[in-house]
Amino acid sequence: MSTTNMQAESSSGKSFRWIILLLAFASFMFTFMSRFSWPPLIPVVGPVFHFTAAQAGSFMTAFYFGYILTQVPAGILSDRLGPRWILAGGLILPGAMLFLMQYMVDYNQGFWLRFAMGLGAGAVMSAASRALTEWFPANERAVAWGVLMAAPSLGLLLPNFLVPIINQSIGWQGVMQVFGIASIVIGILVACFVRTADNSVKSSGNPFGGLKVVFTTKNLMILAAMGFSLMWAEIGLATWANAYFKQLGFSAKAGGMIMVVYGIGGVLAPPSSAFLVKKLGNMRKLVFWSFLIQIPLTIIFGYLQSYTVLMVMAFLLGYVSYLVNSPLNILVTDVAGKAWAATAIGSTNFIYQFAAMISPMVIGWTIDATGSFFSTWYIIAAGSLTGLILVSMLKMEEKAI
Repeated sequence: MSTTNMQAESSSGKSFRWIILLLAFASFMFTFMSRFSWPPLIPVVGPVFHFTAAQAGSFMTAFYFGYILTQVPAGILSDRLGPRWILAGGLILPGAMLFLMQYMVDYNQGFWLRFAMGLGAGAVMSAASRALTEWFPANERAVAWGVLMAAPSLGLLLPNFLVPIINQSIGWQGVMQVFGIASIVIGILVACFVRTADNSVKSSGNPFGGLKVVFTTKNLMILAAMGFSLMWAEIGLATWANAYFKQLGFSAKAGGMIMVVYGIGGVLAPPSSAFLVKKLGNMRKLVFWSFLIQIPLTIIFGYLQSYTVLMVMAFLLGYVSYLVNSPLNILVTDVAGKAWAATAIGSTNFIYQFAAMISPMVIGWTIDATGSFFSTWYIIAAGSLTGLILVSMLKMEEKAI
């Protein structure tokens, strides 16, 4: 191959990595849109089926129960086979299950459809992380991860904006149709366009070798526990905020707009995290300050009743909370190494998601038991406090951004 052709191929590869990032971003965003299409519908669908608060919250638990089961297998397969088909399947299956939810007739049917949605969506994070690890060099990783980790917040923001509008126009069944079909379409695009990078370093030998690396490395276990703490707070708030706003007397649309603003804060946080890391000196400092600030903001949030003040506080809380996401996952891939990147992300996410599975139900039980949301904010803040303690236990050298 001539030097000119090699340069052209290299230039093409450099350009194509941004297409990979776009597809990874869209994939990750749509898994969040699928899961978070439910919280804005709790005040609408819950009364139709006479769900208790615990039952309504358990639909999120069902999703995350399925979600955690495929984290590790998807990571192992992505490291050995590449991310393409793992990523595509992680969108098509949840989309199909969400589409079918419009036909549910009782709690049990809805619960198991949500479980099946989680099985598919659980493959996306590790496959997307593998794609970024393959296609982006170390000096661009903060930007790439910053973009990718804006997806969860946007995936939370859009349902809170779109669900009330779609529900008002064509009903809650229409919400499930639209979101389900959209997820399937993105999955098909991923299958058509995602490919493995030419310089990919795939794992070989024992397929479970990466698990040994993850579960015997102290720093990775601390990072996993930090992710658990973060997820406890983020998913607890995202699941129950809409119901809290309804209790305050706000309409579903007004409550959804507060969460839209929360999501905007979350969308802006990951892309700006690289700049803040440079200012603070390392990623651990950013994570420490983010957890510290989350604690009082969360508790104060639960005492507010003014719509305007809630909007402002929601933005601040969303921004501070989602600053942690990018640095946390970059640290995980740094410690694990390139060959085990997807396995490490899948394994640590496996641990994170137990919080997402438990937190909504624990909060739902306290609401059922007390009849109020008073304890909700302290339960959520406990996750941030735990994360703050764990940051101080982390001892590692960080690579330059």
